[in-house]
Amino acid sequence: MLLTLREAYNQFKIESPSGEYIPLHSHTSKEQGLFLQNILEEIRPQRSLEVGLAYGISTLFILEKHREFENKTKSHIVIEPFSWGGVAEHNIEKEGLAEYVEIRYQRSDEVLPRLYFDNIRIQFAYIDTTKVFDTVLQDFYFIDKILDVGGVVVLDDCNGKWPGVQRVARFINVLPHYKLMAAHNKSNLTLKKKLANLAISKFIKLIPFKDKIHPTSDFESDIDLGLDYNCLVFQKVSDDERKWDWDKPF
Repeated sequence: MLLTLREAYNQFKIESPSGEYIPLHSHTSKEQGLFLQNILEEIRPQRSLEVGLAYGISTLFILEKHREFENKTKSHIVIEPFSWGGVAEHNIEKEGLAEYVEIRYQRSDEVLPRLYFDNIRIQFAYIDTTKVFDTVLQDFYFIDKILDVGGVVVLDDCNGKWPGVQRVARFINVLPHYKLMAAHNKSNLTLKKKLANLAISKFIKLIPFKDKIHPTSDFESDIDLGLDYNCLVFQKVSDDERKWDWDKPF
């Protein structure tokens, strides 16, 4: 693990461009960072993309692997509309990883369509940004267009804590050209909550004509679908060959 990451997790602080150490927040956990590196090891992408930067913790995990893989310069694209005081760039440079990253300080709806029209191809994408459903769905829409078959999309902040992100996860899960590949950090529910969820799930399944009453809803629970995790990895298994009238509840 990079020295900057070890220090950040030990002190819960990170160095700013002024040399001052500021409190760490809104960051990827050490366990999830190592989980991302395991996925990167399996996929071994030549080019990757990340939506959301903050203090650059997850970015450092990803860039460490790009250097290990001896990838080309600018092999990791990061999209972030805010500078966060330049902390991420400072620590990326300090670790000697600046050559592997291209940070675009713009909104994702400004960058992703341009990447698509410029025929950029990626094999790994990590989405850790706003929790607004339509924004995250739009991000996935364009990422899907530039993601090679065999590549992966990783969604952070799932498991129902952020319903907007979870709805996107449920949508990806029903797409015929994606499969759930891996998951990290299972929801830690109390026994009481687990029993309540089980009872509700069984009750809903017994409701007659529910598909007719609400045809746009999939009545399977996140637990039944294996989506009750904070971080979900979906692999693109084929090109999108859906017909114009394809639809499936999620």
